[in-house]
Amino acid sequence: MIIIFDTVLNIDNTIKFNIQIGLMLENDTIDSSISEELKNKHILVTGGAGSIGSYISKRILDYPVKSLRILDINEHSLFQLGREINDSRLRLLLGSITDQDRLDIASKDIDIIIHTAALKNIEITEFNPIETINTNVNGTVNLIKTIIKNNPKKFLNISTDKAADPSTLYGTTKNLSEKLVSWAGTHISTTKFASVRFGNVFETRGNVFEVWKRESEQKIPLSITDPMMKRYFFHIDDATEFVFRCLMIMNKGEIFIPKMKQYSIKELADQYSTDHKIIGLRKYEKMEEKLMTDEEKKIVKETDDIYIIEHQ
Repeated sequence: MIIIFDTVLNIDNTIKFNIQIGLMLENDTIDSSISEELKNKHILVTGGAGSIGSYISKRILDYPVKSLRILDINEHSLFQLGREINDSRLRLLLGSITDQDRLDIASKDIDIIIHTAALKNIEITEFNPIETINTNVNGTVNLIKTIIKNNPKKFLNISTDKAADPSTLYGTTKNLSEKLVSWAGTHISTTKFASVRFGNVFETRGNVFEVWKRESEQKIPLSITDPMMKRYFFHIDDATEFVFRCLMIMNKGEIFIPKMKQYSIKELADQYSTDHKIIGLRKYEKMEEKLMTDEEKKIVKETDDIYIIEHQ
């Protein structure tokens, strides 16, 4: 269940403002179910030193898992994460999902794989298409090949609302990644597959709030693309709980979408300052993201707080 209420979110440790976020109710039943799901499991998180991956990893260690392996290509981020976490169950693995041999070793004897590794920045991905396709698409293919070899119990792919009717290369590669995972879910019987499709997560690195923080400190107008632009936002606690819940109900290549709140960019920027400068949309950027395509709407199932798209 999700409840909506006003809260104070501290975006940058100096500026606080009121927004509405949906927080999943953490009750004893849900928490004990997650604990049972993760108990004595060996878990691999790809991209686990990134913003979302590292938070999920820290939360995983709150439960009685047997071991947690974090695979990431960023040596410094792995080092920092290792300094933050003092837990004998943690293993820090340096490597890329584009390296098939490294994946085979990293996933040996693993029960659950949570796949967060991806290239995500729109400008960088548009200018580096080969690297983006190699990581976001071929990397997923490599993981599926590894799964066929090592037979983990579950594979959960972290996707984005930009995969729904994509207009950017990033969105297109994540759309293909979703399709690969859904295909695997219906053709590989030894492992359960699924994807989760998120909007923007407030606390991730490189988000617009970091830009606004710098501009606010410099006392210059805040850069906003268009006052009418709208985006879905999600709190990182919600995102992590959603991942755990989906692990419990996933089966054959579903796409799970949380019912997130949509905000206008102006609405969020106004909480910092009403002094704005309009910089316009980036190449291929949408005015408004969507959670699913028109075709997906025809087949979607839903609960109070989740949309579920089953692979046909």
